[in-house]
Amino acid sequence: MPDTRATPSGSSAGAGSSRMTLRPGTETVVEIVDLAVGGRGVARVGGFVLFVEGGLTGETARVRVERVRRGFAEGKAVEILRPAPERVEPPCSHYELCGGCDLQHLDVAAQARAKRSQVEALLLRIAGLKDVDVPPAVTSPEPFGYRFRMDFDWRPSGDGAVLGLHRRGRSDAVVPIRQCLLTSDVVNQILAWLPREATARRLTPFDPRRARGLLRRVSIQEARGTGELLVTLETGRGDPPALADLAAAMTRKFPRTVGVVRLERGRDGRPAGGSILSGRDFLYEDLEGDRFKIPAEAFFQPNPGGSLALRRHAVQALDLSGGSSLLELYCGVGFLTLAAARIAARVVAVEGSAVACAAARDNAALAGASHCRFVSSEVAAALPGLLMDDWEAVLLDPPRVGLPREAAEALAKGGARRIVYVSCDPATLARDLSILERPGGYRTRRVAPFDLFPQTHHIECVAELERS
Repeated sequence: MPDTRATPSGSSAGAGSSRMTLRPGTETVVEIVDLAVGGRGVARVGGFVLFVEGGLTGETARVRVERVRRGFAEGKAVEILRPAPERVEPPCSHYELCGGCDLQHLDVAAQARAKRSQVEALLLRIAGLKDVDVPPAVTSPEPFGYRFRMDFDWRPSGDGAVLGLHRRGRSDAVVPIRQCLLTSDVVNQILAWLPREATARRLTPFDPRRARGLLRRVSIQEARGTGELLVTLETGRGDPPALADLAAAMTRKFPRTVGVVRLERGRDGRPAGGSILSGRDFLYEDLEGDRFKIPAEAFFQPNPGGSLALRRHAVQALDLSGGSSLLELYCGVGFLTLAAARIAARVVAVEGSAVACAAARDNAALAGASHCRFVSSEVAAALPGLLMDDWEAVLLDPPRVGLPREAAEALAKGGARRIVYVSCDPATLARDLSILERPGGYRTRRVAPFDLFPQTHHIECVAELERS
């Protein structure tokens, strides 16, 4: 029987006493006072912070303590004694186990409000920015079914295989998925069809415990504007003829599939080559009059429909005139580039992925944007030389890790009048803003949140900076 003795919420015991009392396996009743980045509730037990999985602001919950760290503890709500009015019943049957979504139990409007508050808190705590305008978050037009790409892992199951997503809190375990609500019906049909057909062809799923098996992961991309589907099979080494047969059968079963691509990985998990099993290795997406060629290896907006509002906002924030010059960093396949190029007289765009950069050139050529030049280079390497030129504005959309420090410091010393920073992680955004805001650098005017990942804790932002 677990030891359920714990210091109750509101006790006058000090932090040291709470640390001794909050042991793994204990339970306590707490008031949830906030929602942390990552989607967990925040409670305070005798001055000690307890992060509560499944808890929402304003709730009273019985919590089982699972881990005690230095300075905080982590637990899970086992009973909601007083629910918040914004609490809803998660519609997904996999919600309790799957780590893909962590906020389905919160109304979507409340999700957006909570994420805006988290952005404000991170800007203050990390960057010391307290006077920045943070407007209400722009919400996604679709709360479900919005994903452009979904990745599922293979695992053995009896004599066959299953496809699934990582178990909540465990990257080494996979939850078999029957239906994912973040994607479309046809993707879920492929998800159900693939394991049966792979098993029938004796294609073995990867077993991480034994480090053997062929099939590792499947990535399914779906373009809503064109209806095209592109499937990537990540596999181990080897050349089983059944893979090509599986690809051909998939194209017949799902005729919208324009290509099935194979990405091989060695025993260490590193890429070891690739090939086209069927069709082509890219698809086309049509958005707001632009056509995008998107290779299997290239990144594209996970929520294309919702990202259009972000794109319009970012381009407007650049405040470009007809004769302006624009430097764009991390351009990808040109999602932001093509919109900005309609106004700027000259655009130079930098992208570290050679595959994505080549696609961006093709997309610009298709759009007739001959005044765009693309540089295939890591941003930190290309930036010092590029900043010797005069730029009206700089537009950047880095990955989740944010800017390399040397790139942020170089931008802070640059001469562009305006910077628009598109971020998918407000914590790394705040870190980079603290560098760009150094004396003689820039002043952050506004950070606009965009809730492009409803049902999850993720939030995108567009930060607008001007020369101070």
